[in-house]
Amino acid sequence: MRRGDRWLVGLALLLTAVGLVMVYSAGSFHAFVRYGDSNYFLRQQLVRTVIGVLALFVCSRISLRWLERAAPWLLGLACGMLGLVVLIGHMSNGATRWLRVGFMSLQPTDLGRLAAVIFLAWWLKRRPVADLGFWRGMVPPMLMLVLVAGLILKQPNLSSAGLLLATGFVMLFLSGAPLKYLGAPIVAGVAIVMLALATHPYMMTRVNTFVGFVFGGQLDHRGAGWQLDQSLIAIGSGGVLGRGLGGGMQKLLYLPEAHTDFIFSILAEELGLIGVTLLFAVIGLFLWRGLRAAARCSEPFASLLAGGLTVQIGLYAVANLAVATGLAPTTGLPLPFVSYGGSALMVNLAAAGLLYRVSAMNGDEDALVRQRWSREVA
Repeated sequence: MRRGDRWLVGLALLLTAVGLVMVYSAGSFHAFVRYGDSNYFLRQQLVRTVIGVLALFVCSRISLRWLERAAPWLLGLACGMLGLVVLIGHMSNGATRWLRVGFMSLQPTDLGRLAAVIFLAWWLKRRPVADLGFWRGMVPPMLMLVLVAGLILKQPNLSSAGLLLATGFVMLFLSGAPLKYLGAPIVAGVAIVMLALATHPYMMTRVNTFVGFVFGGQLDHRGAGWQLDQSLIAIGSGGVLGRGLGGGMQKLLYLPEAHTDFIFSILAEELGLIGVTLLFAVIGLFLWRGLRAAARCSEPFASLLAGGLTVQIGLYAVANLAVATGLAPTTGLPLPFVSYGGSALMVNLAAAGLLYRVSAMNGDEDALVRQRWSREVA
């Protein structure tokens, strides 16, 4: 095997290291108040980082042929775990998204989104939409995505379900699906979102808060808009240079979920515009190298796998940053590699390992791009 793209591993580990520092900084006060130990979240994140790095190492050396054969079984296992969450999952903050595994809580949604990408790459390689047409080529993978998204939505977790559908849409496009067929996934996604909003009032409240802030400049500072208000205060008070690492004020129980969903806000407050710019640069470089690995791989399963994993990480990053800055309704999505959390960190590091493995197969030309647009011209 050729040596893969070390940038993918290096950038993923750099973001993880930044996350360890920021988890301690953003969560130490909360940990002391809640557990009497300011190092609690840091120790938990260190354990998960070690497991995630092991997953990265294993996935960087895994046989893609074996992974391809195992794709249906992995999806079946993920769907089974998602079903268990609905039946016996652990509830927190009004949502049932976790399974207790020893001393850790596992969030099967993260395993489900990884398994869905692997399965979709396997399926689209064997049943190209361009060859089989809409009903035989397009509908079956869409139904699979809707099934997994439905299990995630049952928790409920609208944001993760929506991003899974968006990832599948991009993978269908990359596989060569005719543009005239791609309207169906958009309609299905919009229908699922509207149904979720209609059946979950708290989701609609978040959307109304967002709409009122964006189009009316109104924000319920002491109600539904509290998190966004505190997040914007943190970001704005950082200025160019920031308050200094550890010097943030909003993490002192003003900003809820400061070490998880809103860790970017604390980073902006403490490291300022310079720190935020460097963070964007590192995330952007990782996404570019991931898409580069996908584009230069001529093997369909590997190229679709790399493209799906990169797009998925990118969508999570964009969604988290959009929420923190008021450009999207509040959700519970973490910032990849940086936010506190076990399952998401381990799955993202495993994805980085798979991207490295794919990059080791690459040539020097953009094979996937050439195949995609040659079909369009034909």
